[in-house]
Amino acid sequence: MNSLFKISEIILYERKKRKWSQQLLADYAGLNRTTVGKIERNDYDDVGLRKVERILNLFNKSLTVADTGLPTLDQLKEINNG
Repeated sequence: MNSLFKISEIILYERKKRKWSQQLLADYAGLNRTTVGKIERNDYDDVGLRKVERILNLFNKSLTVADTGLPTLDQLKEINNG
């Protein structure tokens, strides 16, 4: 599972836990509903980190960079094919 997919899962979980619609989350984050939908579907084309960060901040979450060591061969294949 890649990190972006995990972020999408967290955002979807947090939104549903609060019983918010995508539109309500978008309104709170100052985004449009289609952007929220794309993020929740793990479709990050044309979605900047600042938009993701604005959503995560609503849930008291943040983006963190961590050293995960060298990628495995399978991870390299996923990166190159993704």
